[in-house]
Amino acid sequence: MRALRLFQGRVLLLTICAAGIGGTFQFGYNLSIINAPTSHIQEFTNETWRMRTGRPLPDHLVPLVWSLIVSLYPVGGLLGALLAGPLAITLGRKKSLLVNNIFVVATATLFGFSRRADSFEMIMLGRLLVGVSAGVSMNVQPMYLGESAPKELRGAVAMTSAIFTALGIVMGQVVGLR
Repeated sequence: MRALRLFQGRVLLLTICAAGIGGTFQFGYNLSIINAPTSHIQEFTNETWRMRTGRPLPDHLVPLVWSLIVSLYPVGGLLGALLAGPLAITLGRKKSLLVNNIFVVATATLFGFSRRADSFEMIMLGRLLVGVSAGVSMNVQPMYLGESAPKELRGAVAMTSAIFTALGIVMGQVVGLR
């Protein structure tokens, strides 16, 4: 009996870590990491515009484009939050979290190839998609963890979403240090 409880405890811990790293950790990380590459992304946007048109982006439009890139994340979060309920009901909580990783992979692909494609629009679309992922994970992950935990641990386990969000924010800040 003791061995079974120990095994169940380990499975629960692995479930918490997998869901946390694949879900709300990414939300926190993407929330805070955008501050670090500000000048690089603005320069990339200006370079891309210059290559396309032969002249640089007007000075007043560089902050506008940057603001759009930053603000697409919460817009995507809103869309993801609206998508989370129907997704969780249709696919179930676990499959919803797994399908949600498609947005993360698509985002990484867009970010990774944006320079090669000379497209700052890919960064915009990537920010939108990672926002959708964050919106889904912030809603589905606590449901999944709450349903996975035994009754006496349910509250504590559901609160780990906030812990992983905070860890993601800290990691984003640390990675952004010079």
